Amino acid sequence: MRANYAAKAYSSVDMSSKTDNRRPEELIVLLCDKACSCLRRASMLPMATSNELDLDERLKLIEDFHKSTSKAMQIVIALKEMLDMDAGGELSQQLAETYTVIYKNIWTATKSKNTADLGKLYEALAELRSGWETVANA
Repeated sequence: MRANYAAKAYSSVDMSSKTDNRRPEELIVLLCDKACSCLRRASMLPMATSNELDLDERLKLIEDFHKSTSKAMQIVIALKEMLDMDAGGELSQQLAETYTVIYKNIWTATKSKNTADLGKLYEALAELRSGWETVANA
């Protein structure tokens, strides 16, 4: 894994913590934290009732929803891109496929404004984050 790429990806999503001198595994946990936060936020927004809001509130809601989901997608893509496919072997391949599935499902849920699916994706990513935290603390 490339620590510099992880630090850059983490910084590019407006994270305030310092990324210097962090191990790649720690950076991955931080990235997963932010992606989970974004998915959780998007899943809790009242998209199903957005038509009941006045125009300004509806626009703010839609903007918040799309900012949250696009940040989550950006992070998942960064997680996939930082995998070292040569050194990681089968595990890297499985993680790449997992990140691809998550990204595609975030995209689909975003297009359809399906907050329930975003909640499920949050849970899936939180599980991955837990695994990476175990690795980082080993």
